[in-house]
This record gives sequence, C-alpha cells and structure tokens, in this order.
Amino acid sequence: MIMNWISEITKKLKGQVHEIFHHDHVIVVLLAWVIAAFWAVLFVNFTIFDPVSRALSEFKMTDIYFTIERMGHNVKWSDDIVLIDITEQHDRGEIAQTLQQLAACNPKTVLMDVIYEMEGEDLLANGELVSAIDQLPQSILSCKLIASSEVQGKFVDVLKSFFEPFGEYTWAYSNVLKGNGPNGTLRDYTISQKVDTATYYSLPYLAACRYMGKEPSAEKNNKRTIVYSNLEFPIVRYDSIMENKALIKNKLVMVGTITEEADMHFTPVGKMAGMKTVAYAAQTYIDHHEISSMSSVVSWILTIIVCLIAAYAGYLTRKYSPRFFIYWNKVVYLVISVVFAWIGFICFVKYDYDISLLLPLLGVAFIERGRIHYMWFIDYCTIHPQWKRLYAFATRSLYFKPPKKK
Repeated sequence: MIMNWISEITKKLKGQVHEIFHHDHVIVVLLAWVIAAFWAVLFVNFTIFDPVSRALSEFKMTDIYFTIERMGHNVKWSDDIVLIDITEQHDRGEIAQTLQQLAACNPKTVLMDVIYEMEGEDLLANGELVSAIDQLPQSILSCKLIASSEVQGKFVDVLKSFFEPFGEYTWAYSNVLKGNGPNGTLRDYTISQKVDTATYYSLPYLAACRYMGKEPSAEKNNKRTIVYSNLEFPIVRYDSIMENKALIKNKLVMVGTITEEADMHFTPVGKMAGMKTVAYAAQTYIDHHEISSMSSVVSWILTIIVCLIAAYAGYLTRKYSPRFFIYWNKVVYLVISVVFAWIGFICFVKYDYDISLLLPLLGVAFIERGRIHYMWFIDYCTIHPQWKRLYAFATRSLYFKPPKKK
C-alpha cells in the first residue's frame, strides 16, 4: 500500500518536472526573443520609431527604484552636506563677504561649484574674492576639462578661474556624464580623467574624499551610478549663513547656484540644479562607495530563468483556465514583473547591487506572442501527418491536439 502510494507520488513528480522543463517552453522563449529582436531592428533602423528608441535607451530600472524610494513623501535630510545658494549674488565683493561668513561657521570641507573665468574690471572685488577663498577650509574649486574636437573623449586642456596663478589651489572638474547627448539624463559621474599626464578628479568624488579624510586615487571602476534617493539637502541662502552656523559646522558645504536655468540638468527624478546633482553624487560615494552592476553573462542567465518561469506560468493558465486565460495571463505576467522588480529594488537599496531587469521584463512582454506563433506551428504540423518528422515533433508538444476523426 505504502509502496504504491510512493510510486504514485514519484510518477506525478516526474510528470510535473517533465512538464516544467519541457522543450516547448524553451522554444516559446526563443520565439519571444526573435520577435523582440525584430522590433528592436525596426526601432533602430526606421526614423519613425526614433522617439520610442530614445525612450528605451534612456530607460533604466534604477529610475523606478528612485521613484519608489520617493513615494509617500518619506524625506530624509542629509547629515553630511549643506548647500549654499548664491544664485542672486553677482558682485564678487558681496560673494567674498558670503565666503568669509561661511569660513567663520567652521565647515569641514568647502566646494566652490562656480568658475570665475574672466578677471573682471573691479580689481578690489577680485582681490577680496581671492582672499575669502584662501580662508576656506579644505577648499575645492571647480574647473572644466576641454576635449579635443579631433579625438572625442580626450581632454587636452583645463579651464580654471582667473586667479589660478595666484596660489596653490585644489581643482576638480565639473564635467558631467550624460546619456544620449547634452540633453540626456544625468545618471552617472566619473572618478577621474587624464589631461596629458596630469590626473584630475571630479567635484563629487574629491569633495567626498576630503570630507571623509580619504586620499583620492584613480579607481578601477571610473564610472559610478548616482543614487537619487529620498534624501534631501539643507539649502541655506547667502543672506542667512550666520543664522545656520550650527547646521554648517563640520559639514561638507557646497557653494553655487540652485535656480540658475543654465545650470539645470535632467535626472531620473526630474529637472535639477547642477550643484544638487553634485551633492547626490558625493552623498552616493559617502554612503555607498560603489554600486555593483550585474555582468552581461549573469544578466542573460537571469533573463532565461525569468522568461522560462513566465512561459510555464502562461502554459498553466491556458491549461487550467482555457476560457479566461487571456485575462489570467496579464495578471500572472504582471505579478512576475512586480516580484522581480521588487527583488531588484531590495538588492539596490540594501546591498548596493544593480540587477539588470530590462531584458528579462522585455522578454516577458513578448512571451505570449511567441506562444501564439508556436501553437500555430504545432496545429499546422498536426493537420499534415504526411510530414512525418514534423508530425512526430508536434505529437511530443504540450499543445498537441489529436486531429478529430472524420
């Protein structure tokens, strides 16, 4: 009795395993990716699809993660970085007074996200500005790397403020890294760049290193992800610095513009001032150091696993709910997408690991289309028994329906 019961369970398990790992699901996944590749070719080669192509190339799963973090107005305030807004200040003498007040508040590190390219006619104001900058503790000054027009990506010169010859200053570049050209989305920053034999560090990286007491160096992974989390930074106007002395003390303070339209950038969470993106990049390095990304090989393995799960789940809905499977499929695929997106979100937020989910979710979107074509092929082989090999293949399919006897 017991042996018969065990034998029956074993038989059912073998049948279930055979069904789960059936070749039909593999073929459905392959067809789904053939269809996806077909549409990808259309998007790339036909200008009519340019808006869709750009949207797909701009999309990243991290955009969803940042949106999830910011839901519910759950705002956290940075304990490390304070922003000083001098958007309305243009006179260098007045800016010098602002910097003197800032120095009196004893910040730990000060970053100047402004380049004074021209010397200007007011020599007295110029002198006051330089003198005020000299008083700033661990000051980092902004510069811009100039690329060669002949060799894209190779920097050949550095644009600095006019007072560069007057003293020994620490310079860091403000160049940003955008996808899809100058109007693209700002998601990443770089650690360092070479200009001839000299190494220059980026503003957020060098500021974070100075603040943490870390010696900067050219790191192996030069391109880093900016985490636009639900963190916000205290913003202090130039005319209320002394009132916020306690807030500024021992902090990493960034001085620049907040509402200057020319210095705005598109980010995954909306339009943002350049200095604020620098703050997010610096805070990312302070809190996370480095976001690890899934390799291409692991990403494809994950894609295959997710698509096979979706293919099998879709088969079950057809098997157990033949009348309403078209509705159940949408629910099932949505649940699969949400579950894996949530796993990706947890890995990103808790463990600083970015799981590439674009390909898996794209594959899931085309699974049912691949299944329809495969079922048509099986039906077509079924009604042509004279094609013996194809008919034999069709009989081994989960979707095989014996032809009705006349």
